[in-house]
Amino acid sequence: MNRRTGLGKSVLLGILVWVLTACTSLSGDEQMMESTPTAIPAADLTNDGLRVVAGRACLLHQRIVIQTDRLMGDMLAWSKDSNRLALITPVNDSWGWYQGDLVILDVFTGETQRTKDIRVAGDLTWSPSGERIAFIILRPAEAQYSIGVYSLQDGRAQDLYDVAVTDEFSSQKGIVGWRSEQILQVAESCGVDCVRYVEHNLISGVKTVLEESRPGQDTSLQIVLNQPGVVPNRNWRNANWSPDARRVFFTDRTNVAWIGDLTANTKFALPMETLPVAESKWSADGQFIAVRTAENLYIFGVDGCR
Repeated sequence: MNRRTGLGKSVLLGILVWVLTACTSLSGDEQMMESTPTAIPAADLTNDGLRVVAGRACLLHQRIVIQTDRLMGDMLAWSKDSNRLALITPVNDSWGWYQGDLVILDVFTGETQRTKDIRVAGDLTWSPSGERIAFIILRPAEAQYSIGVYSLQDGRAQDLYDVAVTDEFSSQKGIVGWRSEQILQVAESCGVDCVRYVEHNLISGVKTVLEESRPGQDTSLQIVLNQPGVVPNRNWRNANWSPDARRVFFTDRTNVAWIGDLTANTKFALPMETLPVAESKWSADGQFIAVRTAENLYIFGVDGCR
């Protein structure tokens, strides 16, 4: 941040903007855009040595997502082919806390698949083939958490727990990962100071206990960021590197969102609301980035619209 000196002077801090992208008007909460790169206002408050330029990022989609103040793992997840993004939208498409419907959005066509009658709470995790996605379920009537798996082929959602109770509280659960297309590893609470790791076989329905541990060692509900060992600038917040580590997403202290290009030593601001960022996710090919604030999701084509 630049220091301000001088007597009798008042300095106006503002955000000058170059608008990076002007796209066609949007309809509803699903928004496909066409791009005309323009300028966005942004003052450089990071003192990171990157030159501010007008970028070509294009806002492809904007959607409403659920709000949460709990650690519930990844609320956004890209498929490996970078074509589809999984997110959680309010049941009423307007607003909602803690749970909603799973939506699989095709970023190229705008087409969606959506769950019904099952309350998705977070920790979205694609299977190795990309034909299934696992997630945490909240059972409101029981106030218990469970684990679900959605099949993109037939649109069915499978609840892996007949009885979701695993402790005397809310039976919190998290997804550790897929061991194979048929076997999902899950962390489940087993008491005040206990977490149990189990495997669910989706074909046989058999649940196998692997081990028990302490809650402090469980990372299944942490939001995953790409951190390739690059030390971020101390003024960057929410730093998240692209898969090839050539670009980095970050926010500054005024919540302006930036994309830094570490090969060109430049950066540009993203045209979105300046509210705290809850999560960002790069697509596998590094061409798209999804950014979630408290209740809105922005999906950008980093190099413009296709």
